[in-house]
Amino acid sequence: MKYQDYKYYFFIGVGGIGMSSLAKYLAIKNKNIAGYDREKTELTCNLEKIGIDILYDFDINNINKSFKDPTKTLVIYTPAISNDNLLFKFFKDLNFTIIKRSDLLASIVNNNFSIAIAGTHGKTTITAILSHILSISNLNYTAFIGGISNENNSNLKCLGDEIFIVEADEYDRTFLKLKPNIICINNIDGDHFDIYDDYNDLKKSFVQFSKNLRDEGILISNDELDFESINYGFKDDSNFVIKNLRTKAGHSVFDIDTNDTNYNNIHFNMLGKYNCINALAAIIISLKMNISFDLIKKSLKTFKGVKRRLSFELTKPKILIDDYAHHPKEIQSVFNCLDDVYPSLKKFVIFQPHLFTRTRDFIDEFAQSLEKFDRVVLLDIYPAREKPIKGITSRLLLDKIKNENKSLANENELLDIIKKDNSEIIITMGAGSIGKICQSLKKKLVLEN
Repeated sequence: MKYQDYKYYFFIGVGGIGMSSLAKYLAIKNKNIAGYDREKTELTCNLEKIGIDILYDFDINNINKSFKDPTKTLVIYTPAISNDNLLFKFFKDLNFTIIKRSDLLASIVNNNFSIAIAGTHGKTTITAILSHILSISNLNYTAFIGGISNENNSNLKCLGDEIFIVEADEYDRTFLKLKPNIICINNIDGDHFDIYDDYNDLKKSFVQFSKNLRDEGILISNDELDFESINYGFKDDSNFVIKNLRTKAGHSVFDIDTNDTNYNNIHFNMLGKYNCINALAAIIISLKMNISFDLIKKSLKTFKGVKRRLSFELTKPKILIDDYAHHPKEIQSVFNCLDDVYPSLKKFVIFQPHLFTRTRDFIDEFAQSLEKFDRVVLLDIYPAREKPIKGITSRLLLDKIKNENKSLANENELLDIIKKDNSEIIITMGAGSIGKICQSLKKKLVLEN
């Protein structure tokens, strides 16, 4: 399939983080774009500002007639859209060509030099760091980012088509459609067991993906994995090793030892061991692209981060942090980071579990990672694409948390709970609507102080 063969493009679920960046990219290329989403959000409003028509209901009459010709319109949908979606059925019944988001992404990037960032965690941060380095280096590239970069308040950086940076998503095995020149595999932790049989099945999929490298391609992987690759991490026998990691004035400073060169006093504008690992992955890719270390070092110092990735929303009267963590390992990483930087401060987490299947599959691990906080409040499970599973509730998770200072709450109760609590750090956490909830809390806390 050549996406260029079509004149019109209709996105079902256009407000998703991955869908909206593709819609923006095609709009920049002067394509005719329209789409549907179930609710108006900041992302959909930004799309409308650049001239993309968005439908928020299922009234077919509201679709511009130009998009109703099956020979001229390509329909793109996200896995979050079910087959019984009325718009999906409308286009299917009329024999439109309908493809997944991942098919369009592959069609765009596979004919160019591409860099694919894979792993259960850290994809978005690595992609955003690498994008910033390439931007500072004045390279001709496009980055599809799985979050909102603080650099340009967007999930897309489009400065040309010579190089593409993409996140290689393991969900639904979609990364197997990519044929990159450089692959980075940052980690592999159990997840998406609605798709994979078990961890071994997931690992096999990553191994299969690693074989998608083009001729003379470069494979880079975390030293916790066992790929034959350029490896990186904290192990002394790795090809690239982080040394002397310390925190200074709210950012990280570290050195890198390699087989033949040492790089010292790298200032990185984020906190946490896991974020320094993310930075190291981006550094290695940049070096392999012959970007000078001086430019890399400058870029890391000026990197502004990604929204909802350890985002400090307030620093007084309390520290309010928002984070996308929705997997037990991610929660553990955030806790470890904050405990290292603020060992004496009480930490209060408000967690919104994401997906019934993930909550079911990792309920014990969630409990163990959450109970380390001084206080835990759970919101209801955010369903996203899923239907409820009998017996899988936030109450079930709460009962497993070995911490007496725990409770369930709804959004309307959170402000009073926070005001009465003596914790110095509040962390909102999850991959659902919790980010919006955090912004609402932030506004209320500012008004009251």
